[in-house]
Amino acid sequence: MSKYKVRFHLGKGENFRHFQITLPDGERRFYDPEDYHLVMTDARLHNNCKVAEQIFAGRNKTVCSWIICDSVEIVSMIDYLFNPEKIPKGEGYNELKYNPKVNTHWLENGKNVDFKSYPTLFTQKDRVFVGSYS
Repeated sequence: MSKYKVRFHLGKGENFRHFQITLPDGERRFYDPEDYHLVMTDARLHNNCKVAEQIFAGRNKTVCSWIICDSVEIVSMIDYLFNPEKIPKGEGYNELKYNPKVNTHWLENGKNVDFKSYPTLFTQKDRVFVGSYS
């Protein structure tokens, strides 16, 4: 089965700080987290630990983490214009954190969750949360 690859793009340019989705056919699309949120199903966290350790030690950031999932729903914030209470919020959900300058692993409640699978993840702004918000 083909998978989607999702990561937060930190490369310089017009897509800086956007979510990058690589489709199963290899096409890449970018989404501004101010305008869209993502809902990922059957998702698994990936981490290149060796690269993360180098970044932690002071090397410049490079791609070392991503999420692989079976599907990604891209929802425009405009969809919520007339229904603002449905906008996903992170309150009450566990946040997944990843910053190799601070810690070399994906974290959930301070615990290493590298390579863990989740039924559903969703984004709110530039953050990733566990669960289904609807």
